[in-house]
Amino acid sequence: MEDIESYLQQFDPFRDENEEVTEESHDYVKRMQAGPLPNWPDEPLIEWLHRHAQCIDRYAKLKYERFQFQRQHWLLDQIPGCEAFDKKYFYDNFRDIKLRAENPKDWLAHFMLENGTWNTPIVLLDNENNRYGLKIGETLKQPYHLLEGHGRLSFLNGLRDLECAKPGHDVWLVNLTKTDQ
Repeated sequence: MEDIESYLQQFDPFRDENEEVTEESHDYVKRMQAGPLPNWPDEPLIEWLHRHAQCIDRYAKLKYERFQFQRQHWLLDQIPGCEAFDKKYFYDNFRDIKLRAENPKDWLAHFMLENGTWNTPIVLLDNENNRYGLKIGETLKQPYHLLEGHGRLSFLNGLRDLECAKPGHDVWLVNLTKTDQ
């Protein structure tokens, strides 16, 4: 693959001279869907590549244009816990949703505590049996690797501990298309 930095530039939202994102999320979605990412749904584009633009390099080696998304509704017991996280500390830092909700600025903790689910689905890579044989630093988690939604999945597992999570939740399941590599 070409230089990662030049590859990632095509996915970067427009920024001002201070590197602050200036492109509105709906404009970003239109530009990405008309250009390099026609198969990406609105939610992952907004929540992942637009909102967390500073983190999009993490999975660039998977080639974002290969992502095929399927929205599914899973029962609570189908949703993974810390085994889907590449870094356990992130899972631990967000798990105590009641403590996090004490902060009036933590809108997500408040939302999830009140609703028993997330505001938008997490994004999981279907990696059963390490089907892609890929490594990003360490081997990708199996059977599912959490790509986006670390805070939401941690909070959901906190809700699970409190026995106040809804019985079902939507997820975005990603598979990768084949390449000619």
